Amino acid sequence: MAKKIKILTCLIIIAVLVGACASIAVVNAKSVDAVKKVVMADNTSSSLSIEWDKVKKADGYFIYSFDEKKEEYEKLDDIQDGTICSYQLKDIEGGAVYKLKVTAYKYFNNNLYESEEAQTITAYALPSVMDIALSSPEEGILSIEWTEQKNASGYELEYSKNEDFSDSVKETLTEVGFKVEKLTPKDIYFVRARSFITLDDKNIYGEWSETGSIEIAEKIVMPADIDPNKPIVALSFDDGPAYAQDGKNSTEEILKVLEKYGARATFFMCGSRINNSNKKCLEKEIELGCELGNHTYDHSHYGKKVTANDIKKSSDAIKNASGQYPTIFRCPGGTMSSAIQQECKKEGLPIAYWSVDPQDWKYKNADTVYNFTIKHVYDGSIILMHDIYPSTADAVKKLVPQLIKEGYQIVTVSEMLTVKNGGKAPTPGQQYVDYDTINNNTK
Repeated sequence: MAKKIKILTCLIIIAVLVGACASIAVVNAKSVDAVKKVVMADNTSSSLSIEWDKVKKADGYFIYSFDEKKEEYEKLDDIQDGTICSYQLKDIEGGAVYKLKVTAYKYFNNNLYESEEAQTITAYALPSVMDIALSSPEEGILSIEWTEQKNASGYELEYSKNEDFSDSVKETLTEVGFKVEKLTPKDIYFVRARSFITLDDKNIYGEWSETGSIEIAEKIVMPADIDPNKPIVALSFDDGPAYAQDGKNSTEEILKVLEKYGARATFFMCGSRINNSNKKCLEKEIELGCELGNHTYDHSHYGKKVTANDIKKSSDAIKNASGQYPTIFRCPGGTMSSAIQQECKKEGLPIAYWSVDPQDWKYKNADTVYNFTIKHVYDGSIILMHDIYPSTADAVKKLVPQLIKEGYQIVTVSEMLTVKNGGKAPTPGQQYVDYDTINNNTK
């Protein structure tokens, strides 16, 4: 009997051991080792890749990305091949930072089992390559501009008189744009820039931008005396004087440019627009040697509908505000009539049409106005613009120095007509398209 008990006890022990071993085998079949040695393998400004050690018997891997808003990891992708131990994110933003984790998984009896532990990694795309714009708007000044780079913590700027950037100056900036002053005119500088992101107190830089070069400007001032042997152009502005917008008056802005470069222009004004807030523009125009022009009292009539009183009333308004009568007239819309001619003869006013029209009233874009004018300007031309638009004032800031660089003398309409015609003043009642074209057609 005792022997039977011993045998039974042994069988029970064996059964328990077999069951335990079977249980351990099942557990082992379900378990998946954790992914180890996750590293960033490569990155560009639009992609990044990670890799890790292969997990034995893994059927695949899950890639998770941390969602900052939800403050939790979300599944990003499923790699359904246990032999693939790398992952790449493509078409991502430059400087973007990702917190990733990788888990391994396997299937057992059609059930999926995932490793419980997961190694996390912070991976990033390199900052985007910058585009820089260089200019030298004034004597001795180097201006560098670029657009704000998304995800950038800051920018590194380098400029030098040597193309290999030996003996260069470096600047680390957090704001967009930089200006260097008191440089020597005519020197040539080379410039490049790159953005960076900061992770764990370490700056990670993108690639350098293309190297730009710029010649530092020297002071541009037009001589006061007009040389008849050099190109001459007349700037003219209609419909002013302007009213202040956002704290600035576009007529005043134009006058600042003219004063800065020693240039002059003709302002064809509507008498009804002159008031106590802007009549100082007329005083400044006289001070700078500009010409006061008449553009009827309120610009409400065109062609045959323009009356002698429309002209006379504007002349009186200009005289009352500035102490001087206008010396030239421009027809509203450019349409002339016999009545206009007669009144202009009576008041001693020649009539100015135009030969270059960038249509600033239509486009209201400084670059469009500038580019058109530079392309079409010629010696003896009359340029038509309107000083009531801030965009025109912005165009003039670029236009005046460029015209002077190209050799033009910028003067009033009457000055140009007089000098280009051998000292003969323009005739009252005659309509001048440019210095040698007269068009007295009436409608």
